[in-house]
Amino acid sequence: MSCADQLHMLHSCRDFTRSLPSPVKLLPAIVGSDAVPKGVGCPHVPTKNAQGFLAFQTFCTPCLQTAAIDERDLVKASDARVKDIESDSITKHKDAGAFTCHAKHRMNSSKDVIVHGVLVDDKCYAGALIPPDLDPSDPKATPATSSVLAIESNPEFSEQC
Repeated sequence: MSCADQLHMLHSCRDFTRSLPSPVKLLPAIVGSDAVPKGVGCPHVPTKNAQGFLAFQTFCTPCLQTAAIDERDLVKASDARVKDIESDSITKHKDAGAFTCHAKHRMNSSKDVIVHGVLVDDKCYAGALIPPDLDPSDPKATPATSSVLAIESNPEFSEQC
């Protein structure tokens, strides 16, 4: 199960409420630090496929302070069946400070799932997520999640567009 700390970076997100509660409780490795997600949505992780990204269900809880992506979610997001994956691996390119997550399709290499990212303290982090581009009238829209608001609020960004 994938989790993130920034709900505004998730596409098609929805908040959990009393009438629509979270179906899960996160149980981290530290005793007594259980967390109930605040919402759910889909991050867009850049990759070389037809859409340019993979999107998959991710639960959001601010106490994480990062995004934890389950590599099995990447395979599910690619529409590959688990039984069609021959092998998967994470290769750390330590000199370059990067990694590659590669799920090799059994029959068709064009259906391989490949995600690149960076290494920080020998831990793997996906590249920058693709933020949603919300309508400026959306109550959740900010300059970070709406290109219209970004252009209006940042003259330097506006010039570059």
